[in-house]
Amino acid sequence: MMVGPWDTDEFKWIHQEVPETKNWQTVNCTRQACDSLDTSATPPELLLLAQPLPGQYQQAEIDSLQQSAPLARIVVISGTWCEGELRTGNPLRGVLRLYWYEFKFWWQAAHKKRAHGLCPPWSLPLDTPYAGRCVLESTNPTGDEPGTIVVSTADYPTYKTLDVMLQDYGFSTLWSASARNNPDQESGPPPQIIQGGIWDGGQLEPREFHQLQNFCQRIHTHKSPVVALLDFPRSEHIQRIREAGAQTVFGKPYMISEIME
Repeated sequence: MMVGPWDTDEFKWIHQEVPETKNWQTVNCTRQACDSLDTSATPPELLLLAQPLPGQYQQAEIDSLQQSAPLARIVVISGTWCEGELRTGNPLRGVLRLYWYEFKFWWQAAHKKRAHGLCPPWSLPLDTPYAGRCVLESTNPTGDEPGTIVVSTADYPTYKTLDVMLQDYGFSTLWSASARNNPDQESGPPPQIIQGGIWDGGQLEPREFHQLQNFCQRIHTHKSPVVALLDFPRSEHIQRIREAGAQTVFGKPYMISEIME
């Protein structure tokens, strides 16, 4: 069940990227959700709450939902304006929390685990800050022969962090020093197979947009996709990164297992 204002720009993106959400029951508020749950013979496994602004829901509303559907996991999908809530606000207790740009990849990874007969992440206890996030096996998810992933970062430590994580999945990496005085400069041995590119940026200001665009053009010569890593993406970034040639965007901090998925 989906609860709240799912017609805003950020949450419309979820409908576009996860088509099955269009078939899920949607209600406008927690009161309607409780009324529906109290009369339902088969309560849902998941309650997804759209939260475009801090304070959209009170803790008492969450408690009421939990009383009406004690076995359902409540997942709060937070919008851009909620980015500081964990530090300076009053985040809701007893819920799994995702940002709007994380849901698609979380859902895909969760669905894969469930399809393989494994416990979906929303059934795990909420005992750590990242509880409910998927951690997949460190294997090459494509099933293809491991190749090279080109990583474009402004500094070497950021590249090395990604390099170490990608090695767990069987990939070698090539550093594209996008710091980017010479965008064509790369380090490492010539790759045999380039399976994709990862571009690490900030807020996609004009200079970064052109750097991403150039990087995508180079990776596309190998007919491979590019993903962009940004600091707290905004809804307008979705269209911009696609105009630059990237396939999708992840926000930082990210889960490497969801990127590899």
